[in-house]
Amino acid sequence: MVLTALHRIAFLSVLLAPAATGQATAQRKLQLDDLYRIREVSDPQLSPDGAWVAYTVSLPDTAEDRANSDIWMTSWDGARSVRLTSNKASEASPRWSPDGRYLTFLSDRDDPHEVDQVWLLNRTGGEAERITDLRGGVSDYAWSPDSKRLALIASDPDPDSTGSSPDTTRKATPPPIVVNRFQFKEDETEYLDSRRDHLYLFDLANRKAEILTPGAYNEVWPSWSPDSRSIAFTSKRRPEFDRTNNWDLYVVEASVGASPRQLTTFEGPDMDPQWGGRAPSWSPDARQLAYVQGGPLKLIYYAGQKIAVVPVAGGPARVVTPTLDRNALSPAWSPDGASILFLLEEDRVTGVASVPAAGGKITELARGRGFVSDFSVGPGGKVAVLAGTPAMPPEVFAVEGEGLRRLSRQNDAWLAGVRLAPVEEISFKSKDGTPIHGFLMRPVDHRAGTRVPTVLKIHGGPVYQFSNEFDFEWQLLAAEGYAVVAANPRGSSGRGEKFSSAIWADWGNKDGQDVLAAVDYA
Repeated sequence: MVLTALHRIAFLSVLLAPAATGQATAQRKLQLDDLYRIREVSDPQLSPDGAWVAYTVSLPDTAEDRANSDIWMTSWDGARSVRLTSNKASEASPRWSPDGRYLTFLSDRDDPHEVDQVWLLNRTGGEAERITDLRGGVSDYAWSPDSKRLALIASDPDPDSTGSSPDTTRKATPPPIVVNRFQFKEDETEYLDSRRDHLYLFDLANRKAEILTPGAYNEVWPSWSPDSRSIAFTSKRRPEFDRTNNWDLYVVEASVGASPRQLTTFEGPDMDPQWGGRAPSWSPDARQLAYVQGGPLKLIYYAGQKIAVVPVAGGPARVVTPTLDRNALSPAWSPDGASILFLLEEDRVTGVASVPAAGGKITELARGRGFVSDFSVGPGGKVAVLAGTPAMPPEVFAVEGEGLRRLSRQNDAWLAGVRLAPVEEISFKSKDGTPIHGFLMRPVDHRAGTRVPTVLKIHGGPVYQFSNEFDFEWQLLAAEGYAVVAANPRGSSGRGEKFSSAIWADWGNKDGQDVLAAVDYA
């Protein structure tokens, strides 16, 4: 597949401008306490009129020993930034109502069960209002295009929750954990039980939530059809779903009692949540859904991820990036329906690209030697991205012309006060001659020819890669006089399916040689 590059130098110069300023006025080296000063920006969301971008800013709260996130928004011209929430509780997942009247978010503020609910903020003014009250909490949601309803993903309530107990001073003894399912544990979630995540329909006028998909399955990633009549989602609606990773797309009418209809039949994962991303995307004419298709189940996580479309009326799916040997994630239709935008992962970088809806040449929209982790599509083809580099934590940018224009500046003040170490991309050969790529960070104020203690970083996954993104730990080590060397050995992503699957059933052999080669290089 031929790729059309868009002046990567312009992209990189825009991204590095704040960091360069910080280097010029730096007064001190990085310290451990700086970890509490970095603002983590995430989840950019363009407003329906394209005038604003809402996003989340998270900062560690040392008193509460947890991160606290708030909702911000910045005007499209970058001239104004407004903090919308400042509660002690965290707020996340900002979403605009399509009519532009409201901005909603998730928060557990004032909830007796300490789970997230949907809050509604009227753009004309006033306090935010909690509009859902589901004991299991809301983990995801989407506005209907007519702005009258919400599709919610909400969990069954915790049967052991003590949130409704009249005596909140007593700490009940936790009940024993009973394992009665094949997959009993999950990263970050910890132990799994019989609770499920269901699709609910929420009516804004009467503040009533009704379940659409009861039963023994989990649903994720709700997405409304343009006419507000149907909702697409992802699930494994099959017996003993713990024993397979075969996710599929479904669609259900937005009416209580309707039966979900399966759209994809590929013998492999469709929209596997483990790869992150976003909900399946409807074409503007409501005829097709764009999504991520994985590989054969036998390849598990080594398989490449591709962009595919499937007819909503039924029929075979079609891959629109068939010859692209790189992971393609998070598809979203362009407003005119002519193309599909997505995140394109390559060697040590990730950017935004587009492909014609019928398939064809891939065009890069915003990419350099940096890392774009999210994007939002707005009216008139406007695109906002979340992007960062090794010298700058992620910030919000507007895709404009042949480069990026800065919108948020959450970390500029902090960057101006610290001295960071530069990162060097390195390439070397492993024991058998295989080219391996990685990074080398020398200590701050390092003098050429001086030997220094070195830390070897090894990533997990194994299908993952070190990328051109900000890493506080690396910078702290460099500030304390250490060099950091990091390799992307065979098994890593970013260089195609063959490179990733090279360690199939052979961990610690080729990848071990590759990592040791990085040490020899350094």
